[in-house]
Amino acid sequence: MTTKQDLAETVAEEVETPAPRRVVRKKWTAAKPAPAETPAAEPAPAETPAAEDDQAEPSDETATGTDKAEAGTAVRGGPRKSWVWMVGAATVLVVLALAATTAIQWVSADRARESLAQLETDRALRLEVSRAAHSFGQTLLSYDYQDLQKTRTALTAMATGDFLATYDEAFGGAMAQVIVKLKAVSQANVREVYLADADEGSAHAIVVVDQQVKTSEAIRSVKDSHLKITLVKQQGVWKIQDVTVLGAAKEDQYNLDGSKPTDQKKK
Repeated sequence: MTTKQDLAETVAEEVETPAPRRVVRKKWTAAKPAPAETPAAEPAPAETPAAEDDQAEPSDETATGTDKAEAGTAVRGGPRKSWVWMVGAATVLVVLALAATTAIQWVSADRARESLAQLETDRALRLEVSRAAHSFGQTLLSYDYQDLQKTRTALTAMATGDFLATYDEAFGGAMAQVIVKLKAVSQANVREVYLADADEGSAHAIVVVDQQVKTSEAIRSVKDSHLKITLVKQQGVWKIQDVTVLGAAKEDQYNLDGSKPTDQKKK
């Protein structure tokens, strides 16, 4: 039995052994036809552009990587650029603000100079008018019986228009004779000059004058005589066009020795 079993096992081994070999051969035979068809596959290597494209693709990938790197750098540099831009913008704003402030100060200074110049012009104008009114008021009420023509000549240089005719009516003729008869000497002192208005061509003023008239018989004192004067500017000179006597605040009369007359003492 042992011989039969051994023989059976041997036969079985021989039968079983070739079967896998054939299967393996079939497997190799079935797998080999695809690479064996080299003639049909030869055109593929000839398509070098495709290969070049395939080789070029890494370049695109490389470029993409480079772009990403640059983008990353840009992203990393973004905050710094924004900070620089903000600093620059702030600097520009500061410069503009300083320029605006300087311009405003310059305009304000220019306006201040113009205002100051205008004030100086107005002041000079009012001083001119005040001097003319002051001089006229003092000349009008100051006279000496020994030389009445001197007063008239001085007033002629100061006045214009119809004033001389009015003056001659008031102080000429009979009035001049009375002044000479009484040997009257008048001294006037201008206390105040008030300007109602004044411009480049005309002005109005109120002149306040104290007057003392000494005659051969008595002394007459007039306090706060008010003269309303109209002035006009002719050829650069202020002249009197019209005068109105508004009255005096107080009048007193004394004897030559300074005492009051008897009739005034009784009052």
